Amino acid sequence: MRVITGIAKGRKLETVKGLKTRPTSDRVKESLFAILGEKVTQGRFLDLYAGSGAVGIEALSRGAPAAIFIDNSRAAVQVIRRNLERVGLAELAEVHLVDVERAVSILAKRKLDFACIFLDPPYLSGKVVETLTAIDGYQLAGAETLVIAEHGRREELPALIGNLRLCRVQIYGDTALSFFIRQDSTDCQKA
Repeated sequence: MRVITGIAKGRKLETVKGLKTRPTSDRVKESLFAILGEKVTQGRFLDLYAGSGAVGIEALSRGAPAAIFIDNSRAAVQVIRRNLERVGLAELAEVHLVDVERAVSILAKRKLDFACIFLDPPYLSGKVVETLTAIDGYQLAGAETLVIAEHGRREELPALIGNLRLCRVQIYGDTALSFFIRQDSTDCQKA
């Protein structure tokens, strides 16, 4: 696994060994960031269920001003920290060893703004809807925040989860990316 483009282009990233992690493929990452375009540079990037941190690191490499990485695995958090050091982006990042729902609550209390929130829980775990519900319930997504869920292709998500509206779905083999915006956002074209 590697950083695709930006200031850390070509740098190899360590993966989490021994856990049931499934890193986001380079193809899916490349497509995701082609869709995001300049959006990634417009604010903080949140990487939930971060695993090796590859998606958040790609965001930083492409110009995100800051990123927060959340995972509940000690091994994953250690890999994320090593990867950030390896690519020279550690000073732009926060890495937290905490359950995602608890992290969403804590981050909401900090009143942070995010340009993008990316979540990639284990496929078919039921965590996608659960996490989107928490993001909505704690009002973590602002009017301009784009929320992206990576999930299995066969896992269909509702068109509306609280105040989050499904705006776009992209399929890549067995992987799907679902893009959500707040219902009060008028521009679905940002996705």
